[in-house]
Amino acid sequence: MYEDELRKISELFPSRYKEVRYHSVITKGMRYLNGKFAGIYNSEEEGFSVRTFNNGVLQFYASPNSTEIKPVGESLTGWEAGVSEEPVKSAKYESEEKVKLSSMSIDSKISYLNDVLSNVMKTEIKGKVKSLVFSYVESVETKEIMISDSDVIMGRVPRVLITYNIVLEGNGRTVTAWFEEGGSGGLEWLIQRNLQEKIEENLRSIDRVMHSGKGVTPGKKDVILSPILSGIMAHESVGHPFEMDRILGREFAQAGSSYLTEFKEDQVGSNVVNLSDNPTIPTSSGFYLIDDQGVSAREKKLIVSGKVNEMLQDRFTGFRTGRGSNGSARSSRFDREPLIRMSNTYFVPGEMSFEELVEDVREGIYFKNYMEWNIDDMRLGQRYIALEAYAINNGEIGEPLLFPVLEGTTTYFLKSVDGVDRNLDFKPGMCGKGDPEQGVPVWLGGPNMRLRNVNVKVM
Repeated sequence: MYEDELRKISELFPSRYKEVRYHSVITKGMRYLNGKFAGIYNSEEEGFSVRTFNNGVLQFYASPNSTEIKPVGESLTGWEAGVSEEPVKSAKYESEEKVKLSSMSIDSKISYLNDVLSNVMKTEIKGKVKSLVFSYVESVETKEIMISDSDVIMGRVPRVLITYNIVLEGNGRTVTAWFEEGGSGGLEWLIQRNLQEKIEENLRSIDRVMHSGKGVTPGKKDVILSPILSGIMAHESVGHPFEMDRILGREFAQAGSSYLTEFKEDQVGSNVVNLSDNPTIPTSSGFYLIDDQGVSAREKKLIVSGKVNEMLQDRFTGFRTGRGSNGSARSSRFDREPLIRMSNTYFVPGEMSFEELVEDVREGIYFKNYMEWNIDDMRLGQRYIALEAYAINNGEIGEPLLFPVLEGTTTYFLKSVDGVDRNLDFKPGMCGKGDPEQGVPVWLGGPNMRLRNVNVKVM
């Protein structure tokens, strides 16, 4: 509890609007190479910060301790015009650990993963695993925030992130694949998620593509995107360009611009396209209930029936646009200022089944996973290279295909969507933004989505 320190810091800054914060991120991780334990790493970042806004001047201060708060960077004058007046929601929130992170010793975790990964390395495939780099990371993020002498807001979010990179050789080819699992909570993400079976299945799937994949005939085809593909599209093609500080130009030099303008409510997709950003989802990587400006979190419906509905806003952009904050301000650590950030960004499921999406496709491709994606600074032009993809012929999924490429613009893809199934799956990610850069944990996801008559190319 750091309420006394926060109040003492606040007394030093007489500004009418101020954000005083204690912020701690404690991280423990372990890494494995080719099934063998490679080492442990730990980090602990904690400290205090103040951001003030007074007479048009924005200044940020930070320090590892409460008695030496110093300016960070230059003051910003003339950009922020004012602060929106949403009431401060003072409360305490926490993500539940169904199985406590502390319930298993480090040695037991190392032993558990040794067993999992040694079995994975015995998976029978035609190709050869050149490299399997596996990482397990658990973290606990704690925040105590006071907005302009309000009561203290407290948040605690434990998280687990599991990543593994596979390099597979076979049939004259070398393929690299990256996978992630995790969310907020406890060891249930490690011991209740069939980890070994998932890694083995991913190995077999990649191996099958490398040895049995057929060449792709380029041209216009119907395409079904899995939740992994729809998720990365939701995050990169919609989430980032819907950040209002980016639209207004504050982020332009740091992370690019946006294809959107401030007030236009364009039809950017078909009428079955709906997309939300929602930090209140339990167990999500991007979970929080109150943002770093004391505003209650809620679902933001960014696209409704294909039409731009709202942007991600904080108090500063909310004042400039007259639309107010929707609780989207977040920082990654004590010495970073809160910025407009995504949390859990996803296409909203529809009413169709996956089978119904497929059965109406005469000639098409099911993009199940990707090896690479690229997008321009306006978040408009983009390209996806499939890692795992399958031909669809006369309503049935058939043989694997060798690395088809999907290329086009955001609105071209979104306006091509004519079917969305009722599934909703998420993957964790670390979203970068700002200068100095700060990465925050997020989820990205969606259902399976069908796009009609889009351009497919070969790699």
